Amino acid sequence: MKRIFFPPARLVLAFLATSVMGGCSGRAVTEDADVVDDLGAASQPAARADAAPPSGVTAGNAEGAGNFSAAMVEEGQQIYAGAGICAACHGPDATGAIGPDLTDSEWLIGDGEYEQLVAQILEGVSADEATNPLGAIMPPKGGAAITEAQVRSVAAYVWTLSH
Repeated sequence: MKRIFFPPARLVLAFLATSVMGGCSGRAVTEDADVVDDLGAASQPAARADAAPPSGVTAGNAEGAGNFSAAMVEEGQQIYAGAGICAACHGPDATGAIGPDLTDSEWLIGDGEYEQLVAQILEGVSADEATNPLGAIMPPKGGAAITEAQVRSVAAYVWTLSH
């Protein structure tokens, strides 16, 4: 049986493999920049219109912290579920998965106050600090390419989950 030879097929396969492995998404991300789309505009993950905020997220208790606004909490919720990749470890409802539950009043590291949460997200959790059975760490900013301002919004959202 004679083998059919089609040279362009190899080129197409090589291109597809390179695109998949190289993450050819048409987006550029830097550590201190937002995700930038093809037109150069910063984009944020879209929140579902029918999605109800998890328990505890209200403008009233956001204002009670004194360091952030309800708008920051809303932005933090979107980042938590999207670009911040927080939900991957803490769960979509923040009740824990690999990472700890963020909705209860028990804080494994620190006191759960807003500025401490900002610092913890910025610094991450080292293997020495990890308290979960898997010994899983949290890299700085959760391993996401988000800005310090976005970290502050995520911390605002997390603060409202348990206060």
